[in-house]
Amino acid sequence: MMNSPATTYLPFDAVWKMRIDHPYSLFVREGAILWSCGQCPLDTLGNVLHPGDLLRQAQAVAGFIRRFLGDMQSRTSSIGRLVVYYVKTGPEDAVLLKELFHHEFGQSVQVMPVAVPHFYYDGMLIEVDVFASDEKAGDTRFVDEESGLTLELCDAGPFFWATVSSPRAAGQEIGPRLNRLLLRANLSPDTLLAEQWFLPAGFDISETGFSVRKGPAARNGARVSDVDTDIMAELTFAKAPVSDGGLQAMVADVEHVSISLHMAGGYFHLTALDALPDRDLVEQTATIMRRVEAVFAQAGLSFRDVRKSTTYYIAGSSADELHDNMSVRNGYYAKPGPASTGLPVEGLSARGAQISISLFGVMPLHGR
Repeated sequence: MMNSPATTYLPFDAVWKMRIDHPYSLFVREGAILWSCGQCPLDTLGNVLHPGDLLRQAQAVAGFIRRFLGDMQSRTSSIGRLVVYYVKTGPEDAVLLKELFHHEFGQSVQVMPVAVPHFYYDGMLIEVDVFASDEKAGDTRFVDEESGLTLELCDAGPFFWATVSSPRAAGQEIGPRLNRLLLRANLSPDTLLAEQWFLPAGFDISETGFSVRKGPAARNGARVSDVDTDIMAELTFAKAPVSDGGLQAMVADVEHVSISLHMAGGYFHLTALDALPDRDLVEQTATIMRRVEAVFAQAGLSFRDVRKSTTYYIAGSSADELHDNMSVRNGYYAKPGPASTGLPVEGLSARGAQISISLFGVMPLHGR
C-alpha cells in the first residue's frame, strides 16, 4: 500500500498487469470511505480467468474483493454497494449475480447488475465496482407498492448511497413516485450530490422528471444491453448542504461540453460529456479533460483530488478502443491515482455524446 497524509492507495501493479501503462489504484481509502477500480477476473499477467464462464468469474472477483479489503484494513461488512457490470449470457444472469454477491457479502449490500455489450478482453464477462464505508450504519428499503419502484439506502457516514430500480412501465412516473419514497426516507432531491442512471433501450432519462438539475451532464444516463431490464440508478445523497460553489455559470456548456459540478461536506462530484457528434471518441475525451481541468482550476481543485473516476463510452470490443481514450485520460493523473473504471455501453442519453466521465473526489483542506 501507498499512503499520503489523508489517503491510502492500493497500487494496481502489485496485483494485475494491464496491457497499457496507467496511473490508477486498485482501491483508494479516504477516511472511512473506500472506492475500488473495476474488479476484474484477471491473473497477475492480465490473462482472463475462467474465460466465458460468468459465475466462476464472479466468484473469482468476490475473492479479490475480500482480499483487497483486507489489504486496506477493512472488512467485507463495510461494503455498501456493488455495481456489477456483466455481459448477459442468459435470462437469469442478473438474479444469479445478485444471489451470488448477497451470499458472499450479506443481504445488506446493494447489488446493481448492469448489462454491458462487451468487455475489452476476450472471454471477460464481469467487472465490479465496490463502494465501502467503515462507518456503514445500516440499510433500509422502501417500495412503491403500486409500481414496484424500489429505493435501497445505505448510511455510509458522510452521505447515503442509494440504488433505484423501477419497472420500465412506470418510467413516466419515476419522478413523483421516487420523490414520495425519498420523503419517507427523510431525504430531499436538494441533497443529491451524484447520480447515474442506467436505461433500457429506447428510454430517455429526461422523461423521469426526477433530477433537480439542468443540462445533459446532470441527467446523463447510460443505455444498458438488456432491453428487458428495469430502469436503474445509483445515487449519492449528502448529509451536508450541496452547492455548486457559485460556478454554475462557468461550468455551463462550453465547446459543446456539458459539465455538472456539486460539492458537499468536503466532497465533490463532477460529470462531463461532449455532445458534438463531429468529434470522434478520442477527440471528445480530449476536449472533456481539457474543460474539466479549467473548471477544476476555477474551483480550486485538481485531478490530484479525484478518488474515483468512472467512464462510460461507446466503442467496439477491442482493447485498443479502451486504451485510445484511456491514454488521453491517463495524462491528467500521476501515481498513485484514483480508482478508475472504464466501460463500453450501448449508448448515452445525451444525443451526440460518445463518452461521459464522472469524477468523485475530496475537497483540498483549504476548500473544506
